[in-house]
Amino acid sequence: MDSQAIARDQFRVFDRIGDRIELTEEERRRVLLLSADEYSAWSLVPRGAPLPARPDLSVMLRRLGAATHRLAMVAERRGAFT
Repeated sequence: MDSQAIARDQFRVFDRIGDRIELTEEERRRVLLLSADEYSAWSLVPRGAPLPARPDLSVMLRRLGAATHRLAMVAERRGAFT
């Protein structure tokens, strides 16, 4: 699997969990530590847009991984996965 596919998949997982716990777009942006423009560009990646230059892919994958883990813990406490 290439890096673009990994980024797309990770963002989809992040979005699914965000949907489950009803995070707003602004909350998702803040969780990922992105500016409004960066979030706008990255939010298009799961739909096939090219990877934005900023933040760097390695940074973004770490942010997505950490944020997804934290959100999954919140979702589990709320019973969002049952």
